[in-house]
Amino acid sequence: MSSQSSKAISRKELIQMYRMMVTIRTFEQREAELYRQGLQDGFVHLYLGEEAIATGVCAVLRKDDYITSTHRGHGHLIARGSDLKKIMAELFDRETSYCKAKGGSLHMPRNLLKFVATFL
Repeated sequence: MSSQSSKAISRKELIQMYRMMVTIRTFEQREAELYRQGLQDGFVHLYLGEEAIATGVCAVLRKDDYITSTHRGHGHLIARGSDLKKIMAELFDRETSYCKAKGGSLHMPRNLLKFVATFL
């Protein structure tokens, strides 16, 4: 990266990034808790400990940039601006989710956010 293309991160941006990491961590901790309680069918692929990756990557993306992720894609979805309730709804097979309960933890595309789902 050349010095011409890099810029300093403002205090405001740093605070926004910190808040995003906390949001991702809180969401994933809640998801883990619900899974441990046996309230979710199937398996969950948590993003705990990886919050800074999605936050940093998504902070520099343009609105028209596409992103994809691995089977641990919740953090990227959240950092890209997805609705937390819709993500959780997908994890619990609700029709109000992004994929109408067809994607689960692994496959949650969100075309408006330029997120390409993982397909195995």
